[in-house]
Amino acid sequence: MKNSLKAIVLFLIPLAWTSWAAHSSATPTKTASLSAREQEQPAPQTQADNTDSHRTRYSSGNESLNRLQDFFPLTLRSTEKHFQGRQGLVKGFGAGSAYPQIWLRDSATVIPVSRYYYGAEYLTTWLEEHLSYQREDGSLNDWIASGARLNFLAGAPRAKEVYRAMNAAGSQTIIITADKNTTEADQETSAVDAAYQVFQIRGNLKWLRKNINRDPIVNRLDRSLEYLLKARFDSRHGLLSNAFTADWGDVSPLYSDQRAIYLDDKTPLVAGLYTNVLFYRAAGQLQQIYRALGQTSRAAYWQRKAAMVRENINKYLWQEDKGFYRVHLDLRPARARGWQDDSNIFAMGGNGLAVLYSVADDAQSARILEVAEKRQREFGLSTIAGVLLPPYPRGFFKHPAVNEEYNYQNGGQWDWFAGRFLLAEFERGYSARAYEQLVGIANKTVTNNGLYEWHTKDGKGMGSSDYAGSAGSLAGAVFQGLYGVYLNDKTLNLRVRLRDQPGQVHLYEPATDKYVSYQYHYLEESQTLKLNYQSNSRGVGKVCVLLPENRQPKELMVDGKKKVFIRETTGADTYGCFSTDWKAHRLELKIADSVKRK
Repeated sequence: MKNSLKAIVLFLIPLAWTSWAAHSSATPTKTASLSAREQEQPAPQTQADNTDSHRTRYSSGNESLNRLQDFFPLTLRSTEKHFQGRQGLVKGFGAGSAYPQIWLRDSATVIPVSRYYYGAEYLTTWLEEHLSYQREDGSLNDWIASGARLNFLAGAPRAKEVYRAMNAAGSQTIIITADKNTTEADQETSAVDAAYQVFQIRGNLKWLRKNINRDPIVNRLDRSLEYLLKARFDSRHGLLSNAFTADWGDVSPLYSDQRAIYLDDKTPLVAGLYTNVLFYRAAGQLQQIYRALGQTSRAAYWQRKAAMVRENINKYLWQEDKGFYRVHLDLRPARARGWQDDSNIFAMGGNGLAVLYSVADDAQSARILEVAEKRQREFGLSTIAGVLLPPYPRGFFKHPAVNEEYNYQNGGQWDWFAGRFLLAEFERGYSARAYEQLVGIANKTVTNNGLYEWHTKDGKGMGSSDYAGSAGSLAGAVFQGLYGVYLNDKTLNLRVRLRDQPGQVHLYEPATDKYVSYQYHYLEESQTLKLNYQSNSRGVGKVCVLLPENRQPKELMVDGKKKVFIRETTGADTYGCFSTDWKAHRLELKIADSVKRK
């Protein structure tokens, strides 16, 4: 049972304050301390199916990994939001069960899980409502919420009522309040990311042209990124600026109260890694949206902007001697005079996303992933999820949320970012290590009996006990990373990364009525990988099956007939790949004995 006092307190407090103020009273129900190998067992045959049923479920050979999925729908149900707004009925998700607001960045990271449990209105209405409050300069709020401004002033002293009207029956006043943590510069890029994901899922060009207060969605997305180029651009380095914070955080070092979430003339200014990686991603996404709309000149414009920022990230933030990107570049050095050199602080958020979105090349990515694992061991964290290693020293940040080491954004463990880091590791070809780290996080989740907002150094759950961002990021690591399902409007591809582990998956997407299902086994005795798969997705796609370590593809049979395959290598991973339609098929891939890598 949730602590009712906690819920009352947190209703008044925004992101920077919430996790510090609230420690959950939930007690662990099970200790999941076994290693990945000790917990492995044959995949249950009843947890996934091979039909078009309306369910999302997977099974693996690991108990904790199987239990992890139970927290996905529970967390979403706990964080559901419904209220009347300017655009009608708004449906979405709060950042956590104790948050009354719908936050832009958090909501964008929820889509990888919500798409498989909820309908289209949960993907679109909250974003349309956010866009309807876009300012004239193109900037967007951090959050919107139902309720009067007075309800939020304790944690957000600059919050404003952005909409007030009577409902259709004339019986109730509708009030929407909003605020922006101006220390950050990721609100606009998060809106583009959310819209891009929705477009990839549904392929609806008409939706991109939908008018929000007489201005099409695509125009609003364009103006939001233009705002960043005008208001947050440092022309000297060709990078965006934001306040000095702990990587992706929203708390500046100067103030011990809520002034810390707002940028002012005293706040140190930096070109942050995280901010610029997200701009690179968003500019590339907007370029793809414009190409789909047939607007090639605007697409080329955003392609150039993306390339410029990627080049300058690598020019000014990459540290060849350390093997990772520095967290930021000081743009107002005089205001940071006397502070320690923080170039040796490894920031998982910015570095992980640089790997995931290919700001980092293959060589850089390999080094970043190695540094993350080394830092986990060096600083003794229970999982890979530490966000700043080492953290800033005690007292560096004045705000009580982050003034202690390994607390909240200052070095705590965040699955919200670890999930995307693991997805990057799967994508860049280090699936064996990603799997082990994913199991470690699953163990932690089972031990804490919830997807917590953040964790202490030794893995104790803190903050909101149902954190939607954690569900979104970890679901992405499982569904796309481990099970390798790449489902879009017009395409489906599978990259099965189970290696020598048995597994099944069935994903159902309510917004499109599509499903994907497969069952996988590895038979060591006959050195054969077996895969039964099917989907109601149309067209032709590609299936790639990851081979156990150092094995090579030898012979492919599909439905008893020999097929030509292609060998693909990414990082340390080797796949056997072939093209297919999505009718029900039975695959058998014979593999050769181990070979030594050069």
